[in-house]
Amino acid sequence: MHSAKQRLCEILSQTSLRCHNEAVFRLASGKMSRYYVDCKQALSDPEARALVGELIASRLAGTSVDAVGGMELGAYPIAIAVSDAVFRAGGAKLKAFVVRKEAKQHGVLGQIAGHVRPGDKALIVEDVVTAGTSTIRAISAARDAGLIVDRVIALLDREEENGRANIEAQGVSFEALATLSDLLSQSQ
Repeated sequence: MHSAKQRLCEILSQTSLRCHNEAVFRLASGKMSRYYVDCKQALSDPEARALVGELIASRLAGTSVDAVGGMELGAYPIAIAVSDAVFRAGGAKLKAFVVRKEAKQHGVLGQIAGHVRPGDKALIVEDVVTAGTSTIRAISAARDAGLIVDRVIALLDREEENGRANIEAQGVSFEALATLSDLLSQSQ
């Protein structure tokens, strides 16, 4: 029988991991790599979303969190999966939100979309962490909106470019459900 993490790594490896003999993939950081992981491929699978939601929800047990969110586009399905998993597990309502790449210029304005309020304790989620730049933008935008952020959980840590250290330098704890090493071991 597979553990939830093992099954998630299998799905990620099968759907999202691309490998090449040479560094042909340009990452968001600008770095070239032999490996590219497009978690949006896996997150289109309801089994993967359920696993992500359950794995993160289990890590939240015993903690107080009001909201979960992160940068558009990659973090939003994760936030929804976590919110749904928490609700299914015990009826608690963990609000999902998304951080827009740019502040909305019409309507209610702002960079945060979702029913969150200043003072809410928020978990930031991310699909892939390399240098941590987009995660740090999400932390900053959430804090600017008055949310309290002290924890980040990523779907995948590439274990490169000091992503973990860069994120932790923002005064938050960081953990990942899987690493690039986990996926590479699945594909061998």
